[in-house]
Amino acid sequence: MPDNVLWIVTDDQMRSTLRSMDRTWRRLVRKGVHFRRGYSAMPLCGPARASILTSRYPHNHGCDTNMTHQPFVAQGHDRDTAATRMKEAGYDTGYFGKYMNGLAEQPAYVAPGWDRWVTLLDGMIDNPRVNVDGTVRRVASQREFDRVAARRLRRFIRRHQDDGPWFAVYSPTAPHGPYTPSAEHADDFDGVPWDPPAFNEADMSDKPTWLRALPPQDRRRMRQIYEGKLEELQDVDDQIGRVLDVLRRTGQLKRTWIFFVSDNGYLLGEHRLLSKSQPYEEAAGIPFVVRGPGVEPRAVDALVSQVDLMPTTLEIADLDPDTGRELDGRSMLEPLRSGDWSSWRRRLIIENTNLDWSLLREGSHAYLEHHGTGEWELYDLERDPHQLASLRDADVSDWARRTGQLSGTQGLALRRLEQ
Repeated sequence: MPDNVLWIVTDDQMRSTLRSMDRTWRRLVRKGVHFRRGYSAMPLCGPARASILTSRYPHNHGCDTNMTHQPFVAQGHDRDTAATRMKEAGYDTGYFGKYMNGLAEQPAYVAPGWDRWVTLLDGMIDNPRVNVDGTVRRVASQREFDRVAARRLRRFIRRHQDDGPWFAVYSPTAPHGPYTPSAEHADDFDGVPWDPPAFNEADMSDKPTWLRALPPQDRRRMRQIYEGKLEELQDVDDQIGRVLDVLRRTGQLKRTWIFFVSDNGYLLGEHRLLSKSQPYEEAAGIPFVVRGPGVEPRAVDALVSQVDLMPTTLEIADLDPDTGRELDGRSMLEPLRSGDWSSWRRRLIIENTNLDWSLLREGSHAYLEHHGTGEWELYDLERDPHQLASLRDADVSDWARRTGQLSGTQGLALRRLEQ
């Protein structure tokens, strides 16, 4: 029987918080491949999710604000996603969790390719609306929705105990604010310290002009947000543990590929910034883990992106990822199985087409280009992992050329430029 595929996509999770999730660490990270250099295609929820579903970079899908659903559908992107292709290949499919912002304007919408559809319509309010297979319902809270979505996923898995294959997404709203962990975990990280090296960076002279006048962030508030994220992630950790239990009990764990990522990271006062959307490691970097049949556990430094999920999933289903449309991402399947990443991409683009910046990662370096102002930053992350001192005297002409090429191409042409 063909292998199943499960994507777990958290919301606003920093790379550094993955270690706080004990079950996930023991049962996914230690049992699979942990990518220390995983990146968001664009560190903003909606555009990142569009990239995940289509394997298109933002400069190719054109959805550059957080109200993503309407432009995504208007351009027909929802008719060619990982779901539509897996469905055509004979997989049963299910989406359980947060989808894209803007669904509330089309509450009965069910995206093509999904057999089961449990999605949140309204976030961050009491009694939010939920779409269950085209029918609108209410739940008590955003956090209750995460539990409902996980229960529906477990039911979906149990129903496929003796048949299959299936492809599913579990996308909790945590650890996105407001921070309302369960009573069980509400005090797990009380008083946790927060003092990263780049917090309220003192010397901002190497940063772009608009950043230099930013006031310092309030340490107490940043610490409280960090505490809230860690505590909410314990609830996610519990749900992942229950999903893995169901997979094991039904005999499906050994034939299920599990991908764990976030839509974006999060800045909590580093470089005086709060939230996401910016080209720094804390926002652009994401947790990225893959567990699957025949995969030897290891940690690797290969540059991977959210756009790689779709082509890898399609190849697991024995499909040619580029049939009908060349994808921007590349399949990880062969190196995941062999452990040999020597032929993998050498450089990776991350971008924000709304704020008009591009980030190029290559080797130990990160080149940041702010197109509107012509300003740039270059960091050696081995020597300066917290991006405190841009290499201002460097000749960046080659970096600028490669960045421009990658930001203007798609599909196979883009992948060739990565080598």
